[in-house]
Amino acid sequence: MNYQPPRALGLLVGATFTLWALSIAALLINFASASDFEFSAVLAITGAVAAAALASLFGYWTYALATMNYALDRNGLVIQWGVTRQVVPLGDIERLVPGTSVGIPSVKGVSWLGYHIGRATIERIGDVLFYTTHQNAEQVLYVMTSERNYAISVEDPAGFARQVQIRQDLGPTARVTHHAQRLGSAAQAFWYDPIGRILVAAALFATFLMWSLVSLRYPDLPAALELHFPAAENTGLVDVRTKDSILQLPQIATLILAINLVVGFFLHAWERVAGYVLFLAAAAIQLAFAAAIAIALRGV
Repeated sequence: MNYQPPRALGLLVGATFTLWALSIAALLINFASASDFEFSAVLAITGAVAAAALASLFGYWTYALATMNYALDRNGLVIQWGVTRQVVPLGDIERLVPGTSVGIPSVKGVSWLGYHIGRATIERIGDVLFYTTHQNAEQVLYVMTSERNYAISVEDPAGFARQVQIRQDLGPTARVTHHAQRLGSAAQAFWYDPIGRILVAAALFATFLMWSLVSLRYPDLPAALELHFPAAENTGLVDVRTKDSILQLPQIATLILAINLVVGFFLHAWERVAGYVLFLAAAAIQLAFAAAIAIALRGV
């Protein structure tokens, strides 16, 4: 038996947030494309990327709300939220407590009007994982188990409690363990590795610095340049002879960054240290290109 929480209000708010972030990204891209290449354009593109990432988050959270449901059978309760599944053996459920009995706390996590996913602590219950769309205490039902407590939103809490009792009396048809499951790329260990995320952030910041260096010098460069890199014939780097040609270096560096990050992401799942090496290499390459550009522009 499947139960779906009321979600119209949460979906409306989520869609509004998503469209707002996309609008900001579009405005910044339009500004950057209409401007000459200078530092303000780099800032606009950086802001557009950040806004697009935020729109992706809001979009995923809205999608997760649209797919959220609670599946109940003789073996357990499965809470589905996006690519996350919380599996609760039915035999582990000890009590069902209505929200009106203990109230509702502030939820830390993804929380907006009509949508609450995250953690909270209630004095009489303890730590609780929220998968609700509540607007008031009457729309919350606490599922208390021997391992963890959950909060869900069902339209008929009393009817849901009866169905749980009926299935507990019938007994399970298979052995189910209490666990959380993440599907697809969401199961990748990178998302739960703070060191990996910091290294990726450092590589992205190095890329921003490289583009900032170019954008600060580019407006003042002459239309025709005569640049020579040290030992160009040995390193394979070509001479840059026009103003626009200087942009080829950060473009190549950004392409290398993208390749390193993608390969590093998948390598991280196989061998964490190998992923770290590629993330570090991505940052080092960006800084090396920034240094090469600074040397090339010296004296120009």
